[in-house]
Amino acid sequence: MGPTRAALVFAIALCAAAAGSAAAQAQQPPPSPAPSAEVASPPPLPSPKPGPDDPARHKLAVQQFLAWQSGVVDRTLYGDEVNTELSDEVLDQATKTLANMGALQSAVFVGTAHAKGLNIFVYKMTCEHGSVNMDFALQPDGKIALIFFE
Repeated sequence: MGPTRAALVFAIALCAAAAGSAAAQAQQPPPSPAPSAEVASPPPLPSPKPGPDDPARHKLAVQQFLAWQSGVVDRTLYGDEVNTELSDEVLDQATKTLANMGALQSAVFVGTAHAKGLNIFVYKMTCEHGSVNMDFALQPDGKIALIFFE
């Protein structure tokens, strides 16, 4: 049996300094107890609005999902605030959970949500044993401003 969607709310909401300290939240409330005392629940994320997918952003989404699934995250692709918040414990927990979902089968762009001045791109990642939404935003310089899985 694969992990449930609620169990995958990592609240790895890591925001760029320009966006403020809290940028977005999973669309469903986090499970109790929280997966890690170090990771706070982000504020509500508005429903994403459908729109065109950008091929380069789609490729980045898939690359990042696979990186998190394998535990090999290239921190140079992330903004300073994300790197400050990204502990080994958070990465290890996320990797274990995502790896248990099995191989990635598809990545579908759901849409864009807007919160705290950020465009948050939502992708549904479907794996052998379940699916999870991966939400992420980019800084103006192209670095990842936040990323979380719900």
